[in-house]
Amino acid sequence: MTISRNLVFTLATLGLLLMGCPPATDDDEFGPAGDDDDAAGDDDDASDDDAADDDDTGDDDDDAGDDDTGDDDTAVECSGHGTLIVWDDVSVCACDSGYSPSSSQGTDCVPTAQICTGGAINYDVDEDGQNETYFEPSVDECWMFELVNYTRATHDDEGTPECHTPLMYDVEWSAHGRNHSLLMQQAGGLYHDDYPYGQNCAYGCDAACEMDMYMNGPNEPHCPELSHHCNIMRCEFSYIGIGFVGTWNTQNFL
Repeated sequence: MTISRNLVFTLATLGLLLMGCPPATDDDEFGPAGDDDDAAGDDDDASDDDAADDDDTGDDDDDAGDDDTGDDDTAVECSGHGTLIVWDDVSVCACDSGYSPSSSQGTDCVPTAQICTGGAINYDVDEDGQNETYFEPSVDECWMFELVNYTRATHDDEGTPECHTPLMYDVEWSAHGRNHSLLMQQAGGLYHDDYPYGQNCAYGCDAACEMDMYMNGPNEPHCPELSHHCNIMRCEFSYIGIGFVGTWNTQNFL
C-alpha cells in the first residue's frame, strides 16, 4: 500500500497532528495521558492536557516449560497460556499476561521474556556521545509489546483490511525508540523522527492507558485510514520496536 499525502489535523479534546510521510509509512503520537501521532502514510501527534488529567499524570503529549516452546506444540491450545481466536482468514492466540507468541504465526504462547529480549546494537541511546553496544528492554517496553500483539489478536476488524497475526520484537528499533522518547521528553513535546516505516508516539500515562488511546481515542479509524490504530493493525508491518522514557513512548513499525 502506498500512501502519499500531507495532512494536518487537530482535535480540541485530544490534540492530534497528522503529518505526511513517505509511502507505506505510519507515525502516531499521543500527548498528555494520550497525545498521539502516526506516520506510515501519515504521522499523528497528540497533545492533550485534558486527556492527561483524565487518564493519568502526564503533562502534554518464567522459564518456559515443554508446553511453551514453539508453534509445533499442538497438544495444548496456545501452549496452555492463552485463548485461540478464530477469524475468517486466520486463527491466532491471545496470550495471557506475561506471555507472547513465539513467531509471526501466532499459534503458541511462551513467556514474553523469551521474545522481548536484549541484543547487540550500535547506537547512542542515551545521548552521551557514545554508541551503546547492547540494549536491554524495560518492563514497560515488554508490557507494551505484549499489549500490541494481544490487541492484534483480539481486535474486531469489522471487515476492514487489518491483520491479527503478531508483530515480532526488533531490538535495534527499540533502541531508536527509547532514544526518540528521550528526545521528546527533553523537548517537552511530541514529534516524529528516526523511524523505519511507521511510528506512534505518546506520553502521560502507562502502557495500557496509552495503548487504549492509540486504539480508541478520537479519530482513530480502522485501516486503511491513517491513524495510530491502523499503525498497530496494519498488515504490511511485521516487526515493532518499542521505547519508553518515563511515560514518553515511541512505537516503531517495520
